[in-house]
This record gives sequence, C-alpha cells and structure tokens, in this order.
Amino acid sequence: MKHFETVTEAMEDLRQRGYTHEFVPKQDHLEEVKTQSRVRSEEFHVDEFHRFEGTSDPGDEMTVYGITTTNGMKGVFMSALGAYANEFSKELMDKFAIVDRKEVNTEGAVKPIDTTATNK
Repeated sequence: MKHFETVTEAMEDLRQRGYTHEFVPKQDHLEEVKTQSRVRSEEFHVDEFHRFEGTSDPGDEMTVYGITTTNGMKGVFMSALGAYANEFSKELMDKFAIVDRKEVNTEGAVKPIDTTATNK
C-alpha cells in the first residue's frame, strides 16, 4: 500500500485506479453522490484505507477508504475523526472497523499499542 502525505494525493491515486465514485454516509447506508444509489453495509467491501492526522489540530484527522460495491462500483468514502466525525449506524460503523480483517490491506496502518509488553 502506498503512503501519501495528503488526502488529495490519496484521492487522486484512488481515482486513477478506478475509484471514481464518491460515497457519503446516510445513517444506515452509504449514498453515491451523483446517482444517489444506496449501498448497505453488506453490499460493499473495504479494499484499503489511508489515515491522515492534522498537524496542529487533532480534529483535522481524516480517513480515506477505497471501497467496491457488490455490483462492481468502485469509489471513495472519507470519514472525519474526533468531534467532527460522521454519524451513522452501528452496522455501517462496524463495516469500517477493519483492524482484524485479513482481506483489507492494512500495510502501513497505525497498529494499537501492545499493553502486554513490558520494558525490562
């Protein structure tokens, strides 16, 4: 998985690789912006994600997801973190909780701190 400095770089790379649709959350589903097609959590797969942290404000954190729908539509979904996070259903939110999913490319992703390790 490539590492990007900015959200814009990630979005452009995904678009060049065929992720041309834009999705926004609508409580219990995603909606494709141009066609207003509804996509429920069981109707898409998260292919990859890229996290970005704000340099001066933690509220500027953003995650860009590359997703593919079951009917072959490829697109992006951007999710703000922190106080400005998008509000959507638990089922939809669970779909983006990809830490333990082997089918999602998480290379380069931030890993949780191992609290069982001890410093000796």
